[in-house]
Amino acid sequence: MHSKNDFNIENYIKALSTYIPASSMVKLKKSYKAFTFTKHPKSTILENRQLNDSFCILICGTIRHYTIDSNTAEEQTLRFTLSGNLLCQYGTATEATEYLSCLSECTILSVSNTILAEIGEETNLRIYCQNIIKENLELEVALLRMPPEKRYIKLCKQYQNIFLTVPLKYIASFLGITPQALCRIRKRLLITP
Repeated sequence: MHSKNDFNIENYIKALSTYIPASSMVKLKKSYKAFTFTKHPKSTILENRQLNDSFCILICGTIRHYTIDSNTAEEQTLRFTLSGNLLCQYGTATEATEYLSCLSECTILSVSNTILAEIGEETNLRIYCQNIIKENLELEVALLRMPPEKRYIKLCKQYQNIFLTVPLKYIASFLGITPQALCRIRKRLLITP
């Protein structure tokens, strides 16, 4: 009997066939690994090296990317990865500045970068990944330039269901405001016609 995650993994493998030739799909199907992590917001789930050495897709769940300020020891949320999205970090393997934690039970599909390199440069997968990373970075830069209320509105448009899986304190951290300021913004927007 197959679980829901098995079905989701097969769907993502099929979706990747758009970017990878059929001859390479057999190798990909034999080499992927699926990892399941339980909800644990205070523990890191992947080391930087492991994530940088693999192509990873979050099959289900929500992951929070964060850093810890060395002076104040406060956590700052950098981004969220939601179900169906590419899971990536933007640092190098030697940097240990970004941490990941599960905000819900998560399943990650992982394929070694060496396997992807063997599949060949003729695939469109690399371009697909670069476009996703570019879109994520553009959103983060745009959010930095906006006042808090506009950041909140853009976040709501970009991630419509984020409030179902992410605690408000992490959303406030991502927006660069306090949880109290987030509550005031939400209340003000509910009252505004």
